[in-house]
Amino acid sequence: MKTPLFSQVVFLIVVCGLWTVSERAQASFHFMQIEQVIGGVNGDTTAQAIQLRMRSSFQHLVGNQSEINVYDATGANPVLLVDFATNVTNFAAGSRILVTTPNFANHTNIPLVSDFTMNPIPVSYLAAGQISFEADSALFGKLWNLNYGGASYTGTTTGGVTNDANGDFGPPFGGPLPTSSTSALLFQGAFSALSTTNLADYALTAGASTFTNNAGTPFTVVAAAADSANFDGDSDVDGTDFLIWQRGNGSPGGLAQGDANNDGNVNAADLAIWETQYSLPVPLSGIATVPEPHSLGLLCCGLLAFYRRTRRTC
Repeated sequence: MKTPLFSQVVFLIVVCGLWTVSERAQASFHFMQIEQVIGGVNGDTTAQAIQLRMRSSFQHLVGNQSEINVYDATGANPVLLVDFATNVTNFAAGSRILVTTPNFANHTNIPLVSDFTMNPIPVSYLAAGQISFEADSALFGKLWNLNYGGASYTGTTTGGVTNDANGDFGPPFGGPLPTSSTSALLFQGAFSALSTTNLADYALTAGASTFTNNAGTPFTVVAAAADSANFDGDSDVDGTDFLIWQRGNGSPGGLAQGDANNDGNVNAADLAIWETQYSLPVPLSGIATVPEPHSLGLLCCGLLAFYRRTRRTC
């Protein structure tokens, strides 16, 4: 026969076990901030980024447990930005997780290494809305909300109490997501801070923003490079550049592969830029180093005509 003391001990073990499981779950990804967001760079709304920051250590187990969604100005019609499929490596308190659109790489000072690729925030959601870091499980729901747009945002501002003392992240930040410069919307508190209100917690960076990936590498946002069809870097645009474009056509690539407009792909848009810039005069300093520019121009025109004729007959 089991004594009352034995039953009490068993009860305490079970309770402690459940508490430990709960604590481990909370210590996996729940203590997280939406630290920084940019909705576009110098008007290019295809260049977007979201940076998360861990409020405590061991918050790296985001894979298959969490996601980021964006809601419209009424707090409805969610769009999935990223569903985290894997974990990240670094888990020290204050570590970041960087999520970007593919074109964001064309707006950083060094080659970008993003932790995850995101779907773009719809343009119609940039003026007012809510970005929410959420658990996949409805048990925890919204873990951190960034509501923006001031009075134009009319949706709910509430979430869970894990990262906000009362579960209310409102009122919203007073303006839209930044898109017209290199500034971003940045959380002003320490990595360990809870949310108070979005209006009090967030402000635009004073100058160009810097985003950091999970490895700790910082990337400063810069204006995209000007269109250039000088693929070989020899100070002129000629038939050699056309041949480079032709070899890279239809594939991803950078300037050296024939990408003239910095969108990460080599295609007909880059050929159009080559055609425009080919008519520019060769710099005087380059005449001595470019053999027979007239003959090279004829060759280039012939190659272009042959390419177009081939395209029409295919």
